[in-house]
Amino acid sequence: MIVFLLQIVAIYIISRLILKELFLFLRKFFQSDFPVFALVSLLFLPGTIIHESAHFITALFLILPVKSMTVFPKWDNNEIKLGEVLFVKKDFFRAILVGIAPIFFGVGILFSLFYFHIYPANNIGLNILYSYLIFSISANMFSSKQDLKDLLLIIPVILLLIIIFYVFDIKINMNNINVIINQINLYIFFVLIIDALLFGVLKLLNRFIKK
Repeated sequence: MIVFLLQIVAIYIISRLILKELFLFLRKFFQSDFPVFALVSLLFLPGTIIHESAHFITALFLILPVKSMTVFPKWDNNEIKLGEVLFVKKDFFRAILVGIAPIFFGVGILFSLFYFHIYPANNIGLNILYSYLIFSISANMFSSKQDLKDLLLIIPVILLLIIIFYVFDIKINMNNINVIINQINLYIFFVLIIDALLFGVLKLLNRFIKK
């Protein structure tokens, strides 16, 4: 679990760095902010749709009324907000589950791409497409620092479940669970490498391409 959380935090940091380098790169070709924001929003759109859909589906599943949902970007507090789902927060626990839903939806989709051998493919074009989707999904697993904080807040809940299982002597086959966790960590590590490579490419482009 600790390895998973550390890798998720690393992906969050790299995704923010990629976003910064992407803005710097696009500003070399456009003088105004609007086309830059439009292109960034378009590049992030697949991940944005999955992110907001995760909030929306989880809120409905937990019987929390959804006020509105949007995947269209807007400029808010000096930063771009790619999408938003507004729902009624009736209690702390369900609100956290809705908050962290995009992370687990994103991890589930990324895990499926590797587990079912969809990526890597034998076609270069498909590999480029899937690499882009992996970046877009992983970068949008958290749209804000609050999403990351919500994920950390779930740790006490996990500890409580462990205590309950121990007190009531509930037996679980940990071997199967450990195999799944190890696979998830391995695939998330591959995602981390892809994002790191993209960051490196953008960094080099910004260094050698003059405005």
